[in-house]
Formats: sequence, C-alpha cells, structure tokens
Amino acid sequence: MKIEIITTGNEVMQGVIVNTNTSWIAERAARLGHEIIRHTAVGDDLADIGDVLVAAAKRAEAVMVTGGLGPTVDDLTIEAASRAFGIKLIKDERVLDEIKSFFERVGRSMSKSNEKQALIPEGGRVLPNKVGTAPGISVRLGDAHFFFLPGVPQELYQIFDDSVEPWLAKEAQSAVYERVLRCFGAPEASIDTMLQGLNLGRVYLGFRVKFPEILLKLSARAANDREARGLVDAAAEVVRGRLGELVYAEGEDTLAHVVGKTLAQKGMTLAVAESCTGGLVADLITDVPGASEYFDRGVVAYSNRSKQEVLGVPQDTLKAHGAVSGQTATAMAEGIRKNSQATIGIGITGIAGPGGGTPEKPIGTVHIAVATPEGTEAHEYHFQCDRLWFKQIVAATALNLVRKHLLSL
Repeated sequence: MKIEIITTGNEVMQGVIVNTNTSWIAERAARLGHEIIRHTAVGDDLADIGDVLVAAAKRAEAVMVTGGLGPTVDDLTIEAASRAFGIKLIKDERVLDEIKSFFERVGRSMSKSNEKQALIPEGGRVLPNKVGTAPGISVRLGDAHFFFLPGVPQELYQIFDDSVEPWLAKEAQSAVYERVLRCFGAPEASIDTMLQGLNLGRVYLGFRVKFPEILLKLSARAANDREARGLVDAAAEVVRGRLGELVYAEGEDTLAHVVGKTLAQKGMTLAVAESCTGGLVADLITDVPGASEYFDRGVVAYSNRSKQEVLGVPQDTLKAHGAVSGQTATAMAEGIRKNSQATIGIGITGIAGPGGGTPEKPIGTVHIAVATPEGTEAHEYHFQCDRLWFKQIVAATALNLVRKHLLSL
C-alpha cells in the first residue's frame, strides 16, 4: 500500500519542534511491508492544509496526518479536511463525555474550546485516545483512507499501536524483514567500497551514519515472513564475510553492550582511567543495566598531579614522554588495573583541542592502552574532528579495543 505522511504545525515548519513523528510512523509502516511515497509538512493554514490533504488523496492509498487536533485556534486539521472534501463535522457526544471524564480524572475543569475535539467528520471512526483528550480519526476521503492522529508523541504512539497498526497489518500484501549490522573501525565510504560488487539479490542494503558507527540495514520484501527472513539472513552472511571484524554486533547492541556482555560471560571486570574523554567511557559502560556486575571503577585523571597521585604514573615518565604519550597511557592502564584489581584496565590520554597541539603532537592525537593479565598494549591514533566528536570516537575506539582483547582471551 502506498502511504503518505503529513505533519501540520507552524512550529514544525519553523524548526522549533523536531518532526520525529514522521520517522516513527514511516518505520512502523515500512516494517509491515508498505511503501512510503512522500513526507509532507504544512503550516497552520486552512487552505494550505486542505490543498495538501486533497493532493495526498490522489497519489496515496493511505494517508497518516499528525498534529492540529488540539483545542486551540491554530488546531485546524479537521476543519481543513471538512472544507477541502465538503463533509460535515458532527459532534460525537460519547467523545465529549470522555473528554470531560479525562479532565475530571486529572482534577481540572474542561475548557469550552475542548468541545471542538469532539467534532468528527461524517462517516469517520473514532480511535480512542487513552493518554490525552484528542481522539484519533479514521475516515475515507476521496480515494484514500485517512488517519488523523495527535501530534503529541505519547498520544500518537498509543493510538497507532492500538488502532492503526492492526489495520495496516491486515492490509499488507507482503512481509518485510530487516536486520541491522553495526560497524565500527572504518568510515562509510570505505565500507561502501568494500561492499562493491556484492550480489545481494532481492535484499536492499542501506547505510546510516550514527557517529562514530556505521549502521547497515538489510531488508527484503517477500510473500511471507519466512521467505523474507531467509533472504536477509543469507545476505547478512555475505556482508559479514566481506567486512569481517568491522561488524561488531547487530540490532540495538552498542559497543558498551557487547563489551559488558562478554565481560559478564567470562567473569571478568573492567576499570577505566580517562583524561581527554572526561569520563565518557565510564558513562557509556554504566548506561547498560547490570554494569555493576563487571565494572569496578572509573577515574578521570585530567592533571599530571592526579595521574601521579591517583594512578601512580611515574613523574619520570611524564617528564620524559609527556602526558600525551603511549608510555603515560600504559602507566594509567596498569595503575587503574592494579588499584582496582580488575581483570582489564584502560588508560586514555590525548589532545581534544582546539588548543594544546604541537608539531610533534598535533590536535587530535590520542593514546589508548589496554592492560590485561597477558600484558599491556598501547595504541596511537589521530582524529581530526571537533572536541565533542573527538571524545565520542576515542571512547568508542577504547571500547572496541577491549572487545578485541576479550575475543583473544
């Protein structure tokens, strides 16, 4: 089924509100096997909204409209639909009673303006809103089936899940299956080059940058879920074979998830000594539920004095090689491992910029050391990016190094 998604509202048009509703609906509808043919946004103007609705009815079989169902003067979507298609608006007394009951439950008085939310296009079906006051509406207009949904995300999600998705599932004439391969360690262009010439058959391969990672989405449409799954699974093996260790996980598993899961499985622990990342590695690790099972501690040793006092970095090492060096990163990793008695220790030191660089150690230089029972390895990198991105890619690189070490232990 061809679907168009329309968002109304001046705040969306002006960028005050980020339009996340469209992407959410599109992903859910596409997952069911439908084709999203257009995304449209329009401001709070009766004529403009009406024009967009009429145009959509001519090119789409189903139209999802979000926003403009509230009680205020700039909530014009239903009135615009009524005018554009020449249909009556009828007050639904049951809906009005439900709105009144909502305000009673929250201990507030209903405003007179809320009554407009009970106006339903003739022939329309009310889609219950269990979260707020504006009901969704399903109605046939022109040659398309319209779903009018609130712009408030929580209300939209509930109505879509309860009333729209079952209809879309019933109307689907094919099945779509997807897998997301998460990659780290090479830029998008390099991964694209590595995959050139692959024959994935009926499987679509899409790239998405989620810095500092690259996500590869493999999707296939087939007569049933089993056939679609088989196509994608076969293609995923081909892609994995070409990319090797660049693919570190699938789905929602981040580097921190993978590292944590492996540490827990092996009964190992981790401690982190950070300088230029300012605690970001520890933050990513502890974002994962259950991290206390394997994460012992994190130390942000920013100054040279703290590196000496907290981590035991020798003063001679700092004098001879500097704070940003493989020798200092090694001492930091070994110091945090010794202090915590953790299985693995990480040491990170670098120059995030925009100042502080030298010809010998330019901005973006970073040293990451990983200390394990088998010894310590230090790695030097150079990342040319702004301060925030620098911290993100360094943190991810550190986690990826731990992941590789865990695979070898």
